[in-house]
Amino acid sequence: MSESRPLLLEVDHLCKWFPLKRTIADVAHHKERAYLKAVNDVSFHLYKGENLGLVGESGCGKTVTSLSLIRLLADTARVQADYMEVDGQKILELTKDEARKLRGSKISMIFQEPMTSLNPVYRIERQLGEVFRLHEPNLTKAQVFEKSVEILKKVGVPKPEERLKVYPHQLSGGLRQRVMIAISLASNPQMLIADEPTTALDVTIQAQIIDLMKQLQKDLNMSILLITHDFGVVSQIAERVAVMYAGKIVEEGPLEQIFEDPWHPYTKLLILSIPGIKVTRGGRLESISGTVPNPLHFPEGCRFAPRCPYAMDICHKQAPEELVVGKRRVSCFLKRGENTNE
Repeated sequence: MSESRPLLLEVDHLCKWFPLKRTIADVAHHKERAYLKAVNDVSFHLYKGENLGLVGESGCGKTVTSLSLIRLLADTARVQADYMEVDGQKILELTKDEARKLRGSKISMIFQEPMTSLNPVYRIERQLGEVFRLHEPNLTKAQVFEKSVEILKKVGVPKPEERLKVYPHQLSGGLRQRVMIAISLASNPQMLIADEPTTALDVTIQAQIIDLMKQLQKDLNMSILLITHDFGVVSQIAERVAVMYAGKIVEEGPLEQIFEDPWHPYTKLLILSIPGIKVTRGGRLESISGTVPNPLHFPEGCRFAPRCPYAMDICHKQAPEELVVGKRRVSCFLKRGENTNE
């Protein structure tokens, strides 16, 4: 069970603000810069060797949350948390140099869209070699090449010696993603953040990448924070799930329990929108009306209320408090009402 494993990452009440552009009138009247709160009181934890899925639609704050963990944010951004620690290191107290060392050595990340993440003007050999040289500066050129071949073999890249000599555009989408995984694993991190690792890949390649990540996690005993909008991907990798909507985590719990009995309407609709998961032959896929609200204009009360088919009057007026039951937690008046009635 998760509780028997040591804690690797703990995040408590994380908030993230982005600065808004100042108009000429703002500058003329010496108005202070306004900030947009993109992430609001996000808390979660991750055990060593555990896989946690952070799921939600695009624009819910998942990627912003992950970038906060590795301190890859603009200097103008504001990050605040009561507690944010990985393997004994307080992330927000690290200097820029210490944060740079943290990236790769303890936490590494696979970014969305490998075609845009890989530098198009450099061969794979140079891009992969830079990671080895950064963390092991005394390596010779031959040693770097040998390590590069070894890591490409580990992630299933055929003919690695030849692949090192090519440019990213000369590789297929699946091979580019494998190269990105190799780069992220080059420094043997304890934790891997995988941000939409199967986006833009066909179904067959998606299945291969998922199988690869599961095997690597097993072989390396590495923790994985999987960020995705796809509950189908989460169901194949994660042990626990945290559902994020409009900058907040609205539900969290063990994967099996979430799938069998989702407590939050948003979670339920996400699951029902997956082909082959909850939809039987001849059944109809559910869809979620509307879109994720603009952070500049979050609705009053529960942020999901305008899209929720079960919303009550109170949902539009008051934000629900978090309810914790066993290993699960949810922010929803519907579940709180059930719990009260019981």
